[in-house]
Amino acid sequence: MGHLDVQRVIFTLPDGRPLLDEVTFRVGEGAKAALVGANGAGKTTLLRIITGDVAPQDGAVVQSGGLGVMRQFIGSVRDTSTVRDLLLSVASSRVRDAAAELDAAELALMDVDDEPRQLRYAHALAEWSDAGGYDAEVRWDVCTTEALGLPFDRARWREVRTLSGGEQKRLVLESLLRGPEEVLLLDEPDNYLDVPAKCPDQTGC
Repeated sequence: MGHLDVQRVIFTLPDGRPLLDEVTFRVGEGAKAALVGANGAGKTTLLRIITGDVAPQDGAVVQSGGLGVMRQFIGSVRDTSTVRDLLLSVASSRVRDAAAELDAAELALMDVDDEPRQLRYAHALAEWSDAGGYDAEVRWDVCTTEALGLPFDRARWREVRTLSGGEQKRLVLESLLRGPEEVLLLDEPDNYLDVPAKCPDQTGC
C-alpha cells in the first residue's frame, strides 16, 4: 500500500504573499482524505506541488506506491486530443514514453520501410510490452465500455471534445481506480458528474 507525507511545505506567490506556510500532513496506507478550502486558498497549488509540477520554496513531499493524478481540467477538454490521449495522460510516465516512441516508430516505418526503421519499430513494440502497454489496453477496454458504452478499439480515436464533462471524468476515474498506482490524487473528482454517476449503487450517498 502507498502513502503520502507532506513535510513543512512553504509556497510564496510572485508578489511576495505567502500562500502555503509550513503545510504538514500524512495520508497513510489505505486512508482517504479530503482537502477542503475556499477558492484561492491554495488547494490546487498544493496538489501541483505534490505531483512535482510546481516546486515549493521549502519543504518536502515523500510518496510511495505510485501516484495516479486526475487534474482539475478533466471534464473541460475541448481540443482535438483523443480518448487514447486522455487515457495516456493519466498512465505512468513509462507507458506514456513507450506510446510516444511506438507512434513515432510506426510513422517512420510508414514513410520509409527499411531495416533500421523495422528494427526501431520492433524495439518500440518490445518496450510497449515491457512497460505494461498491452495490459493498459486491456484495462482501457473495460474503462471505455463502462464509461462510454464502447470497446476501446472503437473509442480510442474519438475526440475528447465530443464527450460530455461527466464522460471525461468517469473515463479518467475508471482508469485510475483500476490502475496499479496505490496513491490517487483527484482534483475536484465529482465535478460534471450527475447523481447516478456519483452513486452508481444507489445507496443514497
